[in-house]
Amino acid sequence: MICLQPFTPIYKQEDYDTKVNLSTASTNSTVSVATDISTSAMSDTTTATAVINDNLHKIYNEKYRIDDGIKAIETDCSIIKFATDITNDEKVILKFIKEKKWSVKELEIMRLLNEKKIKHVIKLLDHFVDTETQKDVLVLPRLKPIPKVGLNLIDIQKIIIQLFNTLNELHNLNIVHLDITISNIMFDNNNDLVIIDFGLARFCDNSSHPIGCGTPGFVAPEVYFGECKDTKPDIYSAGVVLGMLLEPYVHNCSLEDLGCRLARHSTTSLVQDKVRENYLFERYHYTQIPEVIFDACDLLVQCIEYDHDSRISSYQAIRHPFLLKPANAFHNTDYNEFSQHPLKKTPSRTIIFYR
Repeated sequence: MICLQPFTPIYKQEDYDTKVNLSTASTNSTVSVATDISTSAMSDTTTATAVINDNLHKIYNEKYRIDDGIKAIETDCSIIKFATDITNDEKVILKFIKEKKWSVKELEIMRLLNEKKIKHVIKLLDHFVDTETQKDVLVLPRLKPIPKVGLNLIDIQKIIIQLFNTLNELHNLNIVHLDITISNIMFDNNNDLVIIDFGLARFCDNSSHPIGCGTPGFVAPEVYFGECKDTKPDIYSAGVVLGMLLEPYVHNCSLEDLGCRLARHSTTSLVQDKVRENYLFERYHYTQIPEVIFDACDLLVQCIEYDHDSRISSYQAIRHPFLLKPANAFHNTDYNEFSQHPLKKTPSRTIIFYR
């Protein structure tokens, strides 16, 4: 169950560096929170999930008791079980990784991120080997899902600021996540963003990323060609997430199609064309649309660019005008208030030049 709750302001001043580091919440906000039961620490990355039957009250590593009320989840790469640390009653996730080569890579990346003190990524609480299956088990904190609807625009800005700043830090370490989705970004107890599931993440080297690696609907076009070696696929995926969150604010542009499993690059190209035609090219003809929405549209178009060489980088994204806007630029962008106002546009004038 999801309930809407107000909370305190995200930003107190316009200074960007201060703004990025603030973790307080917004009075201009309706960010949702969820119960532990509704929480899922891993996404349905590549396959439909399957239910696993477990023994009741089973304890792993003499410390982690399985929560019988929540059924386990299986994906191609791992089995996710919900548990409680009996030493402190903390709710945790046990991620059983199916292949040793996958666990070695994921552990290497997560330990590096912890060593570098990268914020807004999931923290590895513990690691052990299951004595029955000999599988590596990662112990991770249980988090809250980000609501897909009901967010105020300033809350979307906060999410995207933290997302792109974290991606920029990952990319500076030559790490590409390859599975940025709406399900793989979550909230901690302070309603700050946390990127989860580094099972597909890898270091960028001279080898190409696996063809089609990621979640359908979020995979960048170049990943399907088998020649991509850089970090730009994460920007495309983050753009899809941004578009999904912006859907209540950007009308008649097919944003509701973003993230669908059948969506392809033609889908995002159509979204680009519609956003340009209905918003960016008509920017000065709207009478009731706050300027900050046009900035959000511009960032979206640059993120989902088909040509990865022309696509914006994480370094450029964190300096985009939408992410630098102060709190007072978000007047009249509360979700409930904005949804009640119809889209209005002044008549366009056609000017013909002769020579």
